[in-house]
Amino acid sequence: MTGQPPPVVRGAVAVWFALGAFLLLENVVLWLGRARLEQAAVRSGDDPAEVPRLLTQLTVVAVAFAIGYGLFGWLLRKGRRWARGVLTGVAVLHVLWIVLPGASAVNLVTLLLIAVGLAFTWLPGTAQWVKQH
Repeated sequence: MTGQPPPVVRGAVAVWFALGAFLLLENVVLWLGRARLEQAAVRSGDDPAEVPRLLTQLTVVAVAFAIGYGLFGWLLRKGRRWARGVLTGVAVLHVLWIVLPGASAVNLVTLLLIAVGLAFTWLPGTAQWVKQH
């Protein structure tokens, strides 16, 4: 069966894409504030040379999650049933990545987007859409 996916599927995909974009934007903001982060490291007695290394690690992880959300969101839109499970797995890994070290206010936005994305992904309308494909 072909055609446009129902609004709930388009909503789910939009949330996953928005989450990926938010992760990338958040990293751009971190890199733009690198000098401020290095100054904060000096004030706290940490090595400011560690800031670029940490930012690089965060960027690699953010890009990986953004690619995962974008790719599997796109596959969900194409009607791939298994994409819902993979998106859920990526989201669970992301939640663990956020929660284990300790969440911040920015992470609350990310967690909210993950919750909304999962809700739309597992609504009956989405299940019916992927069942037809």
